[in-house]
Amino acid sequence: MPLVAAAQSHGDTIRLRQVVVTATQHATPRNEAPTAVGVIDGGQMEAVNAVNLGQALNFSTGLRVENTCQNCGANEVRINGLGQAYSQILIDSRPVNSALAGVYLLDQLPTALIDRVEVLRGGGSALYGSNAIAGVVNVITREPRSNGASVGNTTHLIGGKAWDFSNSFNASVVSDDHSAGIAVFGHNRSRQPYDHNGDGYSEVGQLKARMVGFRGYLRTSVFSKLNLEYHNIHDFRRGGDRFDLPSPMAHISEGGEHDIHSASLKWDWLPASGMRHASLFASLQHVDRQSYYGEREDGEPIGTAYGYTQDLTLNYGAIYSRHFDTLWFMPAEFTAGVEHTLGRLHDHTLDSPDTLHQNIGILSAYLQNEWKDSRWNILIGVRVDKHTMVASPVVSPRLNLRYAPTDHLALRAGYASGFRAPQVYDEDLHVGAVGGELYKITNAADLRMERSHSLTGSADYCFHIGSLEADLLVEGFYTRINDAFVNELLFDDTTSGFMHYERRNADGAEVMGVNVEMTLSPIETMRLQLGGTWQHSRYTGEGKEWEEGQYERRMERTPDLYAYLTGVYTPVKRLQLTTTGTFTGPMLVYHHEAAEEAPAGAKHGGEGHVHRVVTDSFFDLSLKAAYSIPFGESTSLELSVGVQNIFNSYQRDHDSGPERDAAYIYGPSLPRTLFFGAKLEI
Repeated sequence: MPLVAAAQSHGDTIRLRQVVVTATQHATPRNEAPTAVGVIDGGQMEAVNAVNLGQALNFSTGLRVENTCQNCGANEVRINGLGQAYSQILIDSRPVNSALAGVYLLDQLPTALIDRVEVLRGGGSALYGSNAIAGVVNVITREPRSNGASVGNTTHLIGGKAWDFSNSFNASVVSDDHSAGIAVFGHNRSRQPYDHNGDGYSEVGQLKARMVGFRGYLRTSVFSKLNLEYHNIHDFRRGGDRFDLPSPMAHISEGGEHDIHSASLKWDWLPASGMRHASLFASLQHVDRQSYYGEREDGEPIGTAYGYTQDLTLNYGAIYSRHFDTLWFMPAEFTAGVEHTLGRLHDHTLDSPDTLHQNIGILSAYLQNEWKDSRWNILIGVRVDKHTMVASPVVSPRLNLRYAPTDHLALRAGYASGFRAPQVYDEDLHVGAVGGELYKITNAADLRMERSHSLTGSADYCFHIGSLEADLLVEGFYTRINDAFVNELLFDDTTSGFMHYERRNADGAEVMGVNVEMTLSPIETMRLQLGGTWQHSRYTGEGKEWEEGQYERRMERTPDLYAYLTGVYTPVKRLQLTTTGTFTGPMLVYHHEAAEEAPAGAKHGGEGHVHRVVTDSFFDLSLKAAYSIPFGESTSLELSVGVQNIFNSYQRDHDSGPERDAAYIYGPSLPRTLFFGAKLEI
């Protein structure tokens, strides 16, 4: 039976024909895309009990979400073994998220906002910017398609101690002639702090967040359409101790309050012939952050470690595409575009007279052509970026090939180059002060941009045996980074509490590995998905200096092996049973001892040392049951209950006390957690 016929027999249970837009920015069935695109849709996010983007991304092949701070709970996504700085997180295909917004972005984007997430591993497409080295995470917001509404609650009890309440609502209205529509969405969350080891300091911080927004469209003519999206996120988080007191009175308080406004406007023109398409777009994000990162002993004056940051990002441009029935030797889709991205960041603290001003601009142009028939996809593109922190324009070629020798097998290969500019404020400048110490990064005088080269190759095989339908993907990847950025400590004065790091170039880095993903549907009411990654991540040359005069080639927080599984079974129409799990293999992390006081001017303070730690393996298994109760023809109430991390696979050696190393955290983000929920749909 042909592949399409096999999919139709189950209603495409394994979702090969999902429409994706990330690879080429025009709608394409997933199994016909020139690059492998992973999709996490609303049903999957609900099945894995995800309340935000970070929780959903754990269940996509090649991706890991890692908690990097014991106090404030910052998370970052790692694609194919590279950190978040090497990935682009888009909202509706636009790169509007700044380095500052990216620190807590995975927590701050609730699933109430999201229609689906498309994941493109590797550089892939010329449509995306310079730092799309590891891959692209494209968050597609909810679009109005029909009239309806829903409201829901999910309640977690973390470790039997701390409550976490999440509430959400969605509603959409579409005109009878589908000429206009609007979807509104909202979310609020309240989480109590959780102390796992009983030392009085939180391992999971306090969180209070809300989000409201809308997405609407208006058909301005028969051949044109206007889209508008806006959302506001207000997020307060705090970690440390003494949560009943204001932050300056705590022994340790780390966190901040964010007010984020994001908006996008897009006008599409599509004439009746369907042969051409043009878009004008603009996206804006403004982040207002007030932070407090302070340490105080009893009897000392109230702390003043307040920080204030204003961050504005603007992205605008135009894109044009043209379809050719035949271009030289095959049907083709030609795409050309220009865009301009501006970033304006101002950051200062009360404890320091210094104010950080970072103004960047990126002017980009790209050309891409895809030749496509029933067997072949040939995608060739080139992107040119002029970054204000790089002297000359940077040319980044991209190439992807897809060959389907049969209806069941697709072979893909790709090459991409990219770069990372040496901007001062980046993900590794984590707000500027931790534990009361002032933390500053400057660029070395001879700092060069990072340059990357990536190769991917995959085989995607779909088969069926009787009622069994399955898809197996095996993908190899290799990325070489030249002149990789590393931060080296220049100055550590424990008396004044000031650390100065300099960003320098290391020899480089290499990441290589294999992704394996299998989707199975033995019967129409059951779907299983398993994904795993083996990888090898190393600095070249001497490696990274982790303590004075000592170097390490292994990249930290990159396990050689990690995997996930999801299983959804609907034994009867109204009941859905779900099992999910993640496996994290051993990885290298660093543990910084608290330093004793040292003479001012010493490079490293006192007796403090850094220890290399190889972590244990973790397997986090969760179960969920959901039952839907209908009320009339269009209303239903869904009740759910479950437990996350059944085996309580959780870090056992968190650092303790006011001098703890808050960055010494690894493994699953939550201990054993009970949850229950309710969702009303109309």
